[in-house]
This record gives sequence, C-alpha cells and structure tokens, in this order.
Amino acid sequence: MTDNITPDILFSRHYLLPEIGQDGQARLLRSHAAVVGVGAVGSRIVELLARTGVGRLTLIDYDVVEYSNLPRQTLYTWSDAVESTPKAEAARRQINTIMPTCQVFPHVVKLEDSNIDSILKGVDIVADGTDDIHTRYRINDWCIKNQVPWVYAGAVGTKASVFPVISQNACLRCAFPNPPEKQDLPTAADVGVLAAATAIAGARSSTLVLRILLNDMPDPLWENWDVWFGTKASLTIDQLRKAHGNTVCPVCSG
Repeated sequence: MTDNITPDILFSRHYLLPEIGQDGQARLLRSHAAVVGVGAVGSRIVELLARTGVGRLTLIDYDVVEYSNLPRQTLYTWSDAVESTPKAEAARRQINTIMPTCQVFPHVVKLEDSNIDSILKGVDIVADGTDDIHTRYRINDWCIKNQVPWVYAGAVGTKASVFPVISQNACLRCAFPNPPEKQDLPTAADVGVLAAATAIAGARSSTLVLRILLNDMPDPLWENWDVWFGTKASLTIDQLRKAHGNTVCPVCSG
C-alpha cells in the first residue's frame, strides 16, 4: 500500500460488510477488470471499482474529453476538455490521485477484432461502458469464446439498463441475435442523456462486477430503470428470447 496505509485502514468499512469482508477485499485487490469505454457510464464504473479496491483496471477508449462531457462524466475536469485529453489517459491520471493503490492501464484505441485478444488477455471480467453497439457484440463474442464474464451497461435519455453475462447459455445474442441498425437506436447525441441515468447504470454495473469477482453470481436479468419517473422493470433471458423470436443462440449454447 502507500505511505504505510494498510488495507485494514483503507477498506475497514468493507471488512464490516458480510458481502465483502476481509477475504473478499483481498480477492478484489488481486482482481483485474477491463472497462471498455470510459465516458458517462464507464467513468462511473472505473471510479467505483477503483474506490472499492479492485487492484488492476484496464481502460479502453479512443475518444478525448469534450466540454459536452462534463455534466455527466465524473472523472474529467475543465482542463481535460481544454486540452482534449484522451479519456483513458485522463481517467488514469484521476484514479492515480483518488486511489494510488490501483494499477491503471490505459489504451487510447478502439477495441477491434485485431487488438481485442492482446488488450483483454488475462482480465477477470469486462465492464461495458461503450455507446457503440458493434463493440458490445465484439465484447460479447470474445467473452463467450474465452469464458470471461462481462456486464452490459447503458444509459440514454432518462433510462438506464444493465445485463450480466456470466454463463455459456445466457448472452447478448441470446436476446438479440444480431446488432440492430444504428439508425434504429436512440443515442445521447440524438435525444440527450441525464447524468442520474448514467450514475444508476454505472453504480449497478460496478456492483454486478464486484459480485461476480467475489463469486456471488447474480441472476442473468436485463434490468431497466427510468430514473425520472422512478420505475424499474426486469426481464429474464427466456422472456427476451421470446420477445425477439430467438430460439437458438448463434454464439453460446443458449
């Protein structure tokens, strides 16, 4: 640790939680999570995982900080926008000041078929913070192939959604066999996004990541919130399959 600050001091409140405890905290400190996309949702995930004591974080994002990011992307500052700092590097710099015990490995690239093996090799889990549907399917297919759990998370408008993929028979393609066309998907650039929606998605995603790292496996539920109206809905993977007429998943055994 840093400056004689031991885990017993730093994470004393986590030790009191039966969900984590001393053994669980030690496990988190040994864990390695990747976050793909460190914008509004991803930056929340990164900060929460670092503050909770995940020992290593790999960050992947090719974008730079812009002024329009600042209302909801909590790791970034005005000076980051002035300097057009790459988000992955700005996130690393900020996490180093918040929790220097966390090792951060930034990659200022887009996750592609050509680099996904080298970037994600050795991680224990992948958290999705991207807003690109094709990247999400790339994550899904790679994680299923390599038996690495991942957590989908997204926010647009006043709505947030998450979905943990933790088995070989309940993945993103089970519910949605093929990526929808981009013009059919609402985006923050088209309809806006509320900071509170990104906070809910990031908080819930980071909690699911922690549960999986601690081997407390959550149910594979697609969870949706409308934070403006305070409503929530959950769908099982079977309900999603039926809703989209999918009987055989093209990727996993579901």
